[in-house]
Amino acid sequence: MRLRARSLILLAAISAHAGFAAQPVTLRIGDVKGDRLVALKASGELQHLPYHLTLSSFDSGAPVQEALNAGALDVGFTGDLPFLYVFAAGAPVKAVGAWKNNPDSIALITRPDSGIHSLSDLKGKRIAVNRGGWGEYLLLGLLQKAGLTRTDVSIRYLTPTDGRAALSSGSVDAWIPWEPYLSSALLLDNAQRVPGGGGKGIMSGYSFVIAREEAIHSDKRAAIEDLLTRLAKAQRWAQQHPQQFSVALADELQMPRNVTQAWIASAQISPVVFNSSLQKALQHSADVFYQEKVLPKPVDVSHAFDFSLATGANHVATDLSKP
Repeated sequence: MRLRARSLILLAAISAHAGFAAQPVTLRIGDVKGDRLVALKASGELQHLPYHLTLSSFDSGAPVQEALNAGALDVGFTGDLPFLYVFAAGAPVKAVGAWKNNPDSIALITRPDSGIHSLSDLKGKRIAVNRGGWGEYLLLGLLQKAGLTRTDVSIRYLTPTDGRAALSSGSVDAWIPWEPYLSSALLLDNAQRVPGGGGKGIMSGYSFVIAREEAIHSDKRAAIEDLLTRLAKAQRWAQQHPQQFSVALADELQMPRNVTQAWIASAQISPVVFNSSLQKALQHSADVFYQEKVLPKPVDVSHAFDFSLATGANHVATDLSKP
């Protein structure tokens, strides 16, 4: 498990709050790249918490899931497919909340000199993806779209950092990243999108808040429910204040401002009502991964969700969708 060196530890102000224990609990939170944590901080939603937070940022969803499975975290923020992969392996975790990304913010990109100008040009090419995650899932969908199979290409399983380096060096011909890796590669590395290579029509775009079952059924339950509501409010704030959010991302994550601006415009992150429709979407992904032998056996995701903690967050998402 690769934890980023910089980790924020926030000691929240303790206040009387119905539903919380007399002694404040500590939630250990893991995020990918830290944009959820930045939104929470920049929006003011981390002020006056009736519990403590220990916040850690990771490079991708897989190590977040590993940390949850190992008991090093109570709650993690990650994509739907990394969650599916670890749930299928029997990890004691459940999805307790969600938000949605623009599916086209996950995309196949290449170098100008690769000879890839359309999806049909992928035959015989070397393509970098993350195993069991968004990259591999989108590649399978794009190959089907082009009338190809996984045997028509050479798949290289690489982390996002290694995938970017491999594409820049020419050791792979194409790569499937998500934000902010996508905008970084397009703006800083002279990479380009492959026409028709976006996630729309293939990817659900959902990401989840994942919690360990023991945390859900402990004195941390009220804190998790409160955090879900605060996260939805922070994401609503980020939607309504894209310039301020891009500045906060650039400052906190030490990224170029043009990249964070492109990232926000590309991802179009929005809180969503957390209900059974998300379960159906994840079941479809599980079935596809099993058919493609990414998962060794069929997976029933009906026990992968706990919808009981998202009432407050759902109110925020519902209000946001009103005209």
